[in-house]
Amino acid sequence: MLDKKLPQKIKKEKQIFHHGKDRQMTWGDIKHLKLEDDDVIHSGWVDDDNYEYQGYWHGEITRMVEETDEQFEKRIASNELNSKWAKERRYESYLKLKKEFGDNE
Repeated sequence: MLDKKLPQKIKKEKQIFHHGKDRQMTWGDIKHLKLEDDDVIHSGWVDDDNYEYQGYWHGEITRMVEETDEQFEKRIASNELNSKWAKERRYESYLKLKKEFGDNE
């Protein structure tokens, strides 16, 4: 049985293929990949005034994968740090409000 209070690994979007060229992505560009049913294929024209040709064809394929142990540990540490930081900010706000409105006890 899963303990909902314990942190669990999550799925993250991972880019498995990237295509940025002066032509549209074709089957020949991706036929070597072992695609899965839930892979998402993005393809389209990107207008970009800073690009040499005033735009380019962009394509990518993404897949949802479970985060690695390292990513999981980094996310949990970051969440704990953010929680500690937020608690300190709330306490600072409490002290300012207490000073402003006084202690009514």
